[in-house]
Formats: sequence, C-alpha cells, structure tokens
Amino acid sequence: MSGRALVIAWKELIQLRRDRLTLAMVAALPVMQLLLFGYAINTDVRHIPLVVFDQDRSADSRDLARSLVATGFYDLAGAVTDYAEIEHALRSSRARAALVIPSRYASDLRLGRPTKVQLIVDGSDPQTVASATDAASGLVAARDAELTVARLRGAARGPAGGRPLLSLEPETWYNPELRTAVFVVPGLVGVILTMTMIMFTAMAIARERERGTLEQLIVSPIGRVELMVGKILPYVAIGYLQMTIVLLIGATVFRTPVAGSAALLYVLALLFIAANLALGLVFSTVARTQQQAMQMSFFFLLPNILLSGFMFPYDAMPRAAQVLAQALPLTHFLRIVRGIALRGAGFGDLGGELLWLGGILVALVAIAALRFQKKVA
Repeated sequence: MSGRALVIAWKELIQLRRDRLTLAMVAALPVMQLLLFGYAINTDVRHIPLVVFDQDRSADSRDLARSLVATGFYDLAGAVTDYAEIEHALRSSRARAALVIPSRYASDLRLGRPTKVQLIVDGSDPQTVASATDAASGLVAARDAELTVARLRGAARGPAGGRPLLSLEPETWYNPELRTAVFVVPGLVGVILTMTMIMFTAMAIARERERGTLEQLIVSPIGRVELMVGKILPYVAIGYLQMTIVLLIGATVFRTPVAGSAALLYVLALLFIAANLALGLVFSTVARTQQQAMQMSFFFLLPNILLSGFMFPYDAMPRAAQVLAQALPLTHFLRIVRGIALRGAGFGDLGGELLWLGGILVALVAIAALRFQKKVA
C-alpha cells in the first residue's frame, strides 16, 4: 500500500511540475505576503494631509502650523479661509485633518490669556483619528509647557488662572462615535465586488476552452473587443445586485446609511464593476484551466485587501506601496463609496478617482482584447 501511495505522490509531483503557472503562484504567494505584511503594512499613520485655517496670521500662528508639520505626522495640503473650505477639503479627500487657529492667538498668549486651537479630523477612517489627535495633542501640550515656564520666569504677563495657556480642542467629523462598522461596511461593497466579479469572468474563456466551445467563438465574425464586452455585460447586473444586498444589510443591521446620493453611487459603481470584470477577462486569457483562473483570482485578492486602504491606512504605507495601490481599482472605489456614504461627497469631489478608474478600465479592456487570440491555443 505504501509503495502504491508513493507512486501516486510521484505522479502528482510530475503533474505539478508541468503546471508552471501553479508552481509560480506557489512560490510567489509567500514572498508577496512577506513583503506586503513586512514592508507595506503600518498602523502608525504619518503624513496625514492637513489644511490650515489661520485666522490670526501672525508669526506665532505660522510657527505652530510649521511645528505640527515638522512632527512628520502631517503634510501641509494648503490653507483655507473658512469652515466651508475645510468641509470641501475633507469631503474630497484632499485633506484628512484641519488645524483652526483663532484670531488674537498670538496676542492672547503674550498677555497670558488661555487660548484654544481646534483640530478637525475626518472620522470616516477611525485608524487615522487617533494618530492625528495624539500627534497634535502632544505638540500643543509641549508648547503649553514652554509658555508656562516662560510665564513663570516673567516673560509673559497676566494670570492664567491655573488653566493651560494653550490647549487643543479636537473635533471629529462624519463619524464622531468612531464606529468601526461605519468604516468597514461601505468598504465591504468594494471587496465583495472585487472577489466575485474577477472570479466570474476569470473563468469565462478558460471554461470555453475546457468545454471545447472556444472554436465556435473563433469562427464567428465577432471582434475581440466585442467579445470582451459581451463577456462583461451579463455580470454587471449581478454586481449591482450584490452591491444592493450589502448596502441594505449595512443600513438595517449595522446602521450605516448612505449620507450622500445613492443614485450617484450606483452610477459611479459601473466603472468599478466593469474594471474588475475586465481584469477577470485578462486573467482568463492567461489561464489554461478554470482552476488556474481561480488561483489567479485569489492571488490578486490579497494585495487588494492589504494595499487599497480597506484594512490598513493608505497614508501609513511607504511611497512605493502607495504607487502600487494606485493601480488597483479597489483603492479608488473605496474612496468613492466612503466619500459618498460617509461624507456626502458629490460628483465634483470625486473627479480624480473617476479619472483613475476610467483609465484602468480602458487599459484592462485593451489588454484583454489584445491577449485574446482568435485561434485554437
């Protein structure tokens, strides 16, 4: 019995050796996991885009903003002149936090009058809130300690009444309760669509090849682009059905309503669904069997979950990982769905993400059409 088992095992090894695509994925998967987890994943969020609303416009207020950026936790994303501009910057994802410095900031500190600066943070990503607030709180506390020492030495005038001279007033917008479900459930729309849409179409051409029906497509007068589009269209409705189910369950079970326009979300989701279906077709033109197509789909799912911002903050990733993440359709759809569902973003706030998704879709359809050869492989 043991000898026969060894013969079967040897046969399986020979078959595996002939399946070069599977061998490549077996070797590449642990390497990719190690690099992604070890290099790209970081929960210590730095380089948070910050806008500054400086109502004092003094040397002291500018110094406070510069000191905040110098901590490394913030990147200056520009100046704003009112709260409406702050809202627009956060809603469009141009900034994740805003520093508000009151008028008479410098004069109040010189006279020993307590003053507060405000930090507004986008709460749609709870992981960013803690890093943003802690960094600013630490800086403001250190600056207050310096002012207190200077006052005790007589460098500042006027009693502070035992209160801090300088304090921080943090405020969280869009998700003040910092509920994780509010952040995760909209993101699950993108993750589920990525997994199912790619898998559906990844096996399309491979299934035709295995069933022997590919020859019928070869002799047909249909063009390559028409074939790719025809393979995509039936699954678009399935994608919308899945999206509707996730949003309904999220609203009823997890209390995550859509703050913006649901109609706009459905319209923009078409680009994302089509991009994933086109990517599945690219995989299907590479894979020889349905099993290989499924393996490639799962292989692609891991970097989507890790790099897109679904689980780990995008701002905390190294620059190289961020560049790679920009090529993933899920990265841009997460910004769209969370922007609309959590921040009430409009069409004008999401223009950059739409351009990315449109470009990715065109490139994937072109690659799939070029790879499909109208001949028996």
